[in-house]
Amino acid sequence: MDRRFHGVFSLLLVFGALIIGLVSVFHESVVMGVVYLVIVLVSLPTIVYAFCSKCTCRLDSCGHVLPGPLTPWLPQRKQGDYTRLDFAGLLVPFLVLAAFPQWWLWKSMVLFAVFWVLFLLGLVEIRRCVCPDCTNKRCPLCTRPVG
Repeated sequence: MDRRFHGVFSLLLVFGALIIGLVSVFHESVVMGVVYLVIVLVSLPTIVYAFCSKCTCRLDSCGHVLPGPLTPWLPQRKQGDYTRLDFAGLLVPFLVLAAFPQWWLWKSMVLFAVFWVLFLLGLVEIRRCVCPDCTNKRCPLCTRPVG
């Protein structure tokens, strides 16, 4: 299967986990559900801005199909090596997205398990099926040999 299929599939897996998290939080508390929804709506563009906006193949061969083409709508960034701040802009929102709903998910072992299966499968899908064929040599996740 091609990289774009895996890119879209991995995003669907992660989005599925986030939706399960949203539903579990909203089920218990509308206020906290709205808080998590705001976290999701702020975190996703932050991740795209921090990481995808510097990708050299974001506009013509984005393996995820969607994030790369969204980057022109965000403030422009110079493409180049990724910095610690770029990693923080990727990891901190990602960790918050995963951590915030855990208290509510824990109340239902089924939802907790499904959330983590989807979330982790999405990450594995990205690492195993999207990253290896990426041409962005500046990305630390790129496994393609230089040359």
